Amino acid sequence: MAMTKCKECKAEVSTKAKLCPQCGVKNPGITAKESMLGLLIVAAIGWGVVSLSSSDEASTEVPAMTDAQCQADLQCWGNKHTAAVGIVCDDHVEKLAQFSFEWTDGALEPKFSHFRWKDQAKGLLTYVGDSLKLQNGFGAWGNYVYECDFDPVNRQVMAVRAEPGQI
Repeated sequence: MAMTKCKECKAEVSTKAKLCPQCGVKNPGITAKESMLGLLIVAAIGWGVVSLSSSDEASTEVPAMTDAQCQADLQCWGNKHTAAVGIVCDDHVEKLAQFSFEWTDGALEPKFSHFRWKDQAKGLLTYVGDSLKLQNGFGAWGNYVYECDFDPVNRQVMAVRAEPGQI
């Protein structure tokens, strides 16, 4: 067991002591100088992590697309409107339930996890998901795949459908 002097009364104490047996001060073996050094090390590590992560983001940055360029790219156009679809389409999908429905997605998961072109020339998309359970007339629950045809320009739902299964 290593020994050191108490930072207050200078009595001999263990480096692992929680209280000085002589004067009762907390952490008698840790001086203010050592505490500051520890804080500086933690701050330097935090700064290094932030610096590295921000430099990674800058190196992978993609130039911004115009709306016309984005509309020509399925990934860009679909991602751009995913939030709107989650707000607008889910009510329409819920109305497909004859009895009860239950969303099975997590709080931070999108209800529509996939998308594809419905009509690329018009910019229309079909969003697809499988985070839904519907109840039948006998009370049994089943997993369903649902689709929402969406017009992003006018923010309109064109059609919704669901069928048993999972993606």
